[in-house]
Amino acid sequence: MTSLVTAAVVVALFYARGISGFVRNNGGVVPIKADEDAILFPTLSRRPAPVPGNESNDTDWVVPVHGWIYEPEHDSLRRRAFLKLLRRVLDLEKGEEASKILARRVRPFLFDNERGKALTVELLSDVCGIDSIADGDAVAEQQQAANPRLRARMPRSGRDGHFKGQLHISDEDFESCRAGDTCSILLRLVQPADAVAESSSSNSDIASDRVFMGTTYLLPPTGLSVISDVDDTIKLSNVLNKKELLRNTFLKEFEAVPGMSELYQTWSEQLGATFHFVSSSPWQLYRELSNFMEREQFPMGSFHLKQIRAKPSAIQKMLSDPFETKVRTIGNILDAYPGRTFVLVGDTGEKDPEVYGEICRRYPYQVWRVYLRDAGEESSSRRFDLAFEKVPRDVWTIFSDPSEVDLVLPER
Repeated sequence: MTSLVTAAVVVALFYARGISGFVRNNGGVVPIKADEDAILFPTLSRRPAPVPGNESNDTDWVVPVHGWIYEPEHDSLRRRAFLKLLRRVLDLEKGEEASKILARRVRPFLFDNERGKALTVELLSDVCGIDSIADGDAVAEQQQAANPRLRARMPRSGRDGHFKGQLHISDEDFESCRAGDTCSILLRLVQPADAVAESSSSNSDIASDRVFMGTTYLLPPTGLSVISDVDDTIKLSNVLNKKELLRNTFLKEFEAVPGMSELYQTWSEQLGATFHFVSSSPWQLYRELSNFMEREQFPMGSFHLKQIRAKPSAIQKMLSDPFETKVRTIGNILDAYPGRTFVLVGDTGEKDPEVYGEICRRYPYQVWRVYLRDAGEESSSRRFDLAFEKVPRDVWTIFSDPSEVDLVLPER
């Protein structure tokens, strides 16, 4: 049956290719409709390096904004027919648990990506001390009607429905953040007023009160950042067995690696760690991963996932060698925070030793420790010697149980 999972996902991506990215209006900016949705992904904010002779930018923060606009079409007859066909191919009964999970996981790959849409992002309150995704959601719900301190129009969404922009804000925009704190800044996406006024007269589907909440994290120049892999590091996936990986991704509830949530909670509470989850999983699985981490009580953090479009080559891209992508993504994080201390956590299952070894060589003064969970496959010592060539032996550690990890930070 696992071989059929692979085939079924490929079929899903062929199907999605024909329905996603549909452009409904090629003219001006189009506000999103009542049957469309948007996600604001959590991001990391930073202070840019000072510019000689320009003291005004010393207190500015660069706030990246990344979102996705799409139409779920939950009641689409075509999608329901497709899921029915998929269940038949995989020999799953409609009420079976695996069938329900499959429908939930595949559906984001079948969304209609909305191109050419632009929303306005508003800066709301800053909140220190948010320890979990659930706490953040509760605060966001309270702030939905708050008056914004700053607003900016975002660029139009692309063919994949994603958009990226920036806000520039100063310390004066914050009330509760103190120097050295890692703070959560709540963001709110709303319809652009001018676009709504222009479109609503001729389209009753335009909803002017649509609100979407998100979070960015203000990271001070110094402190502890933990870059963590996801598959087989905090979530059991069996990455080396591609059939099992697909089964664990699309047919089973996500299962946490025992002890990892507790370890990360300890680092968050006792060491003030901030977390950055870097994974080869696609953005279509963001909500599933976020819900899994909330359920397992992992600390909040930023997500850095793989951006793929729904087309036949997507399954190949999802299973491709992650080395180049991960090195680039992690390098971008370290470049943005040259004064922070980094701990890298991964596993021995796929390319984490090679990726982290390369990062250690490129950033020897920023990476303090590397911890690799033994994923159970046989790896020769020669592999690790090559992966961590020219990296001091006390920098990297392989562990079987999280209780073996004893992180002591360098003295400043």
